This record gives sequence, structure tokens and C-alpha cells, in this order.
Amino acid sequence: MPKTIYVSISDISDLQTDIMVFIQTWVHEKKKPTPLKEVILGMEDKGIKKDTTVKAIRVLILKGYIRRANTISNKTFFVQLRTV
Repeated sequence: MPKTIYVSISDISDLQTDIMVFIQTWVHEKKKPTPLKEVILGMEDKGIKKDTTVKAIRVLILKGYIRRANTISNKTFFVQLRTV
């Protein structure tokens, strides 16, 4: 079994932190994984462009902070692996 590599929280940007807080809030309120569309809309409310949000999500996935959820539909959902 490969060892888990933990990364310091200081290596993520403010935008990435905002995304993680949004996902965490969504999961606690709705009790289900966060849809990609809702993350994008939530960040657009703060003035962040769609492309920037998608790139930040990709980085969070690569760093192991969030992952794609397993769902039956063709839509993309996210769950958080670590808290901020």
C-alpha cells in the first residue's frame, strides 16, 4: 500500500481555499456531493471566471484536497478529502 503524502495547507491559494469552503458548506447543508456547476456559479458570484475556477479545481484534485464523487449520472460532482 503506498504511503499517503500530506501537503501543508499553506500551499493552496485563496481561491482554492474559497472553493474548499464552498464545497464543505454545500456538503454540510445539502448532504450530497457538490456539482461542478454549483461551484462555478458560487465562484462567479465572487467575480471569479469559469476557466479560473476549473483550473483551481484541477489543482485541488492533483494535490489531494478534493476528489470527483462516484455518481450514476454523467454530471461531475466533488467531495472534500481534507478540511481547511
